[in-house]
Amino acid sequence: MRRSVVLGGGGVIGGAWMVGLAAQLRRRGIDLGAADSMVGTSAGAVVGASLLVGRDLDSFADSPAPPGSPEPPPVVVRRELIGVAFGALFDRTADRDVAARKVGRFTVTEEPACPAHIAPMVWLVGNDWPGTGLRIVAVDAVSGQRQVWDRDAGVPLATAVTASRSFPGAFPPVVVADRHYIDGGFWSPTNADLVPDSDFVLVIEPMANRFPAEQVDAELATVATDTVVRFGPDPATIDVFKTFATDPDVLTHWPRAFQAGIRQADDLARQLIDAGW
Repeated sequence: MRRSVVLGGGGVIGGAWMVGLAAQLRRRGIDLGAADSMVGTSAGAVVGASLLVGRDLDSFADSPAPPGSPEPPPVVVRRELIGVAFGALFDRTADRDVAARKVGRFTVTEEPACPAHIAPMVWLVGNDWPGTGLRIVAVDAVSGQRQVWDRDAGVPLATAVTASRSFPGAFPPVVVADRHYIDGGFWSPTNADLVPDSDFVLVIEPMANRFPAEQVDAELATVATDTVVRFGPDPATIDVFKTFATDPDVLTHWPRAFQAGIRQADDLARQLIDAGW
């Protein structure tokens, strides 16, 4: 059976939720890292790469920064740019490249990420791509077009992952070959159409409640597959996400989101088993 996993964007807290899910699924005998292919967008890129390089997910129960990891340099948060970015992110009436270019016009004037910004991701996932079919999604800030990297692209893994979660106003753009790249979520919250033909596709959507289901339906319609399981946060987890949205100290909510993922994992495990995973 060819299994594929799609891990969508969801910010820091969405990432914590997915890590908790994946950690508990491992304890249930379901290792998402054993999938034949994986598509990671934004937070999903971080979680997917961590899974495939064999990180101990339980070590992130309290913090996304493992003991001994380097601290990134301070980032000047630009709330006005964050506002523009969120406006474009959730405006699905506009073409995706148009929305991304709107944000990109502001982003390319920002000081780009330096090696010290990427260093924590190097510590977390390394620069060598795993053998599994991992695809990482970012967006070209100037053209607004989607950029997909895999192990054959010649881009270090940590650089690709950092670019995929580079949200304007909160983290500087990442420059690769003289091009500025930002969060892959500006193209799609899941980019599920990038999944190769598979027998079984699992789509984990931290922002399922924020985007119309039809968008991912349309992406999955381009994929030849027998079985699809889509999974998002339940009302209790959404409440955790909402609390984070009003609190600038986002990392204080990481443990709660991680535990929310653990709590929901049993439900996901049942769905996967019933569907023939």
